[in-house]
Amino acid sequence: MTSTPSPWPRPSEAVRELMRKGAELAQTLPPEWIERLNQALFSSPEEVRLLEDPVILAACRRANRAELLHWANANLQRPGEPVEPYVSADMVDTARELARRGASELLMNVARSTQNVAWELWMKMAFSLTQDPVVLEEFLEVSLRSISGFIDNNMRVVTQIILEEKNVQAHDEHIDKRSLVSRLLDGRDVDTEQFGKRLGYSLSQKHHACLVWSEIPDAELRPLEEMARALAHLSGTVAPLIVFAGPATLWVWSNAAKPLDLNMLQGVARQFPKIRAAVGSPGAGVNGFRRSHLEALTTQRLMGRLAGAPAVATIDQVRMVSLMTQDARAARQFVLSTLGRLATEPMVLQRSLHAFLANGCNITQTAEALGTHRNTLLRRLERAQDLLPVQLADHRIRIAAALELVIWSIPLDNGEQ
Repeated sequence: MTSTPSPWPRPSEAVRELMRKGAELAQTLPPEWIERLNQALFSSPEEVRLLEDPVILAACRRANRAELLHWANANLQRPGEPVEPYVSADMVDTARELARRGASELLMNVARSTQNVAWELWMKMAFSLTQDPVVLEEFLEVSLRSISGFIDNNMRVVTQIILEEKNVQAHDEHIDKRSLVSRLLDGRDVDTEQFGKRLGYSLSQKHHACLVWSEIPDAELRPLEEMARALAHLSGTVAPLIVFAGPATLWVWSNAAKPLDLNMLQGVARQFPKIRAAVGSPGAGVNGFRRSHLEALTTQRLMGRLAGAPAVATIDQVRMVSLMTQDARAARQFVLSTLGRLATEPMVLQRSLHAFLANGCNITQTAEALGTHRNTLLRRLERAQDLLPVQLADHRIRIAAALELVIWSIPLDNGEQ
C-alpha cells in the first residue's frame, strides 16, 4: 500500500491575517531585506569566486527579488497556503551555465543560504506583528513550512534543469570553440597550429583579450558581438576570435597590431550604452593569449565590485585601484586623510581635479576633455583645492591616487555637469 501525503493544514484566521500583513511588507521589497538576501550569495569562498562574475551575480540578485515577490504575492492571495514553485529565466540561465562549468552544487548552497536569511528576516518581523504566544507559535510554524516548502520545490525544478543540461553535454559530440579555448586557458599542452586552424585564429600572434558582457536581463547577443568587433577594430583586427562564454558574456581575442587608445575605447562604450567590456594587456603566443584573458577577468571582477567603474576599462587602468582596494578600511582612511572635506563634496569637484591632474595640470586640455568652459573649470579647481587638507603642488601623486579610488567607488550622478 502507498500512503497518501498528508494535506496542508489550513492556518487559523488570525495567522492567515498575519501572513497577509507580512506578505504586504515583503511585497514592497524592503531595501534591508534585499541587501541581506544579496549578502547570502557570498556565504563561502567558493561562492565568492564564482559570483565575481558580474553577469551571474546580477542574475542571482534579480532572481532573489523575483522569488521574494512571487512568494509574497502568493501569500497575499492565499495566505498560509502552499506556494507554487517559481524559477525565473535568470535562474534557468544561471543553472545551465553552472552545469556547464561543473559548479551546479554551488547553486544549492546559495539556495540554502538564502532560505536561512529569508527565515531570519521573516522571524524578526513576526515578533513585531503579534505578542500573543499561541498565535505567534502557529504563525512561525506556518511560515517555516511555507518558506522551506517553496524553496525546496524551486530547487527540485532547478535540479531537473541541471540534469537536462548535463545530459545534453554528455551526448553532444560537437567540440565547440569554448571547449577548445578552455583547453588552452587551462594550460594544457596543445598543438598550437592545429588549434589555430580549428579556431580560425592564429595563436602565434600578439593578442589583446577582452570580455564583453551585459548585466541587463534578456540581453541580446548581436549587440555584444557588434561591440566585440568594434573593440577589435581599434587594435587593427578584422576577424577577431569571439567565443560565447555564458549568459550575455563573450570572450574575445584580437591581433594587437596597434596600441589601444583610451579615448577611442570610451567612444565605443558610448555607442553601446548597456554593454560593458574589460581588456587585458597585449601578450604574444599561447602564453600571451592566456595572460591577457586572465587580466581581462581581473579587470571585469573589479568593475563588478566598484560602483563607479567605467563601462569599458583596461587592466592598466585598474592595477593600482585593485591593489589599493584589497584592504577596504585602509583605502577609506587613505582617501579621508588625503582629500579631507573634498572626499564628501559633490563628485563634479572631484572629477574636475582628477581630470586636471590626468591632463598634466593643463587647463585648456582639461576643459576640452570635460566639455566644460574654462572659467567654470577654474572655479571648480579653486574650490576643490580649498577643501584639501594638504597643498596640491606638494602632493599631486597622492591626491591623484585618492581621487582615483573615489571615482571608481562612487557612481556618477547623471545630473552632474
